[in-house]
Amino acid sequence: MTAVVTGQPAGKRGVGFHADTSLGVLLVAPILITMTGLVFYPMARTLWDSLHRVNPMQAGTPFIGLDNYARMLSDAQLGATWTNTLIYVALAVIAETVFGVLAAALINQVKVGRRWILAAVILPWALPGVVNSVIWLWIYQPGAGLLNGILTALGLPFENHVWFNDRTSAIIAVTVVHVWRMMPLTIVIVLAAMQSIPSHLYEAARIDGATRSQMFTLVTLPLVRSAIAVAMTNATVNAFNLFDEAWVLSGASLETRPVLVQIYLETFQNLRFSYGMALSVTITFVSLLVSLIYVLRVYRNTRFE
Repeated sequence: MTAVVTGQPAGKRGVGFHADTSLGVLLVAPILITMTGLVFYPMARTLWDSLHRVNPMQAGTPFIGLDNYARMLSDAQLGATWTNTLIYVALAVIAETVFGVLAAALINQVKVGRRWILAAVILPWALPGVVNSVIWLWIYQPGAGLLNGILTALGLPFENHVWFNDRTSAIIAVTVVHVWRMMPLTIVIVLAAMQSIPSHLYEAARIDGATRSQMFTLVTLPLVRSAIAVAMTNATVNAFNLFDEAWVLSGASLETRPVLVQIYLETFQNLRFSYGMALSVTITFVSLLVSLIYVLRVYRNTRFE
């Protein structure tokens, strides 16, 4: 019996394989070099320096191991800032996800002028965080502030109300500003996923007698699940990195201070650079771990047919 061999000879297949591999490496190389120079090397250097004593007021940088990380366990101020940060993360992620998905669904129904609506929606995200915070600082002003003026006009007792005198209202006020700035990105991500859903799926659901709410819950949400996970990952990382809003609106107040403000104070006010680096490494890994949970959960529940 004679075997019939089809396709290219082994030598040519090998040459083609190596050529494709070389081309792939060449195309990926700029990204790898950029990520190494701007992300991986700085992270590795920060991790290494956090294991040393780096203080401009003291000579030398001796190796101290995990002393900076052990110190976190007894830092009372750090415990308060972690509590504030976790509250910010929970409130921001829930608000951005819920309202972002609903806003995306509403915009997806618009047929005329959608680009102008998107331009208006993206504007808060396009503005720098400090600019957004200063605008909202005027809105929250006790005397001539817009928010107190609107609430007073509605007959509510908010004349000259100071929003940052109470911890609860202060945290909510800071969260509102952060959500206002970052929610447009969630809207854009989810809206792009919604527009990629085939229209015949909605037509089939309509023929089966599904209502709008049922089509939203049974067709739209399952098909944009991966986009929602990406948006939640982005919202989580941004919430852990909350700084501008808290610093501009409430300064260094411990009542509303997130971890990033604590890192800033430890590094540039107390000049404990290595301790600030250790805090930076910790919050980076925590935010990445929480984000990884979203990604893995969606990966298990999503099937691409």
